[in-house]
Amino acid sequence: MSSYRGPLAGAASLTINGEAWSVVGELQWQAAGDVNETLKGQSSVEGFQVMPGEGFIQASLRDRRDKKVSDFQGAKGLTVIAVLANGKIITVVNGWQVDRINPNTQEGTFELKVESDTVTEDTAS
Repeated sequence: MSSYRGPLAGAASLTINGEAWSVVGELQWQAAGDVNETLKGQSSVEGFQVMPGEGFIQASLRDRRDKKVSDFQGAKGLTVIAVLANGKIITVVNGWQVDRINPNTQEGTFELKVESDTVTEDTAS
């Protein structure tokens, strides 16, 4: 059992190409790395294959008057850095935006998902 006593969840900050954005909903992420897939034949499970897998950061962000949400649609070459309450730092290098962006005017938010083959998880010291 860990002896760490401190924040484990909650607050998160996010920058996109060095510019801070307000995270207002869940921030989710997945590191890039190998993905195993089970190989089955008609008579048995035969083993597995390994394929490279992309990582991602996805967050609900606050729409801002000074920035166009539409500038993110189809964007590429993005560097996204998330700092989590538990001290982890998630970094996306040379990422690309995926999915459609649908701003929510009632809440003033939008969902942004950025994928890359270089998404890393580090811990701040």
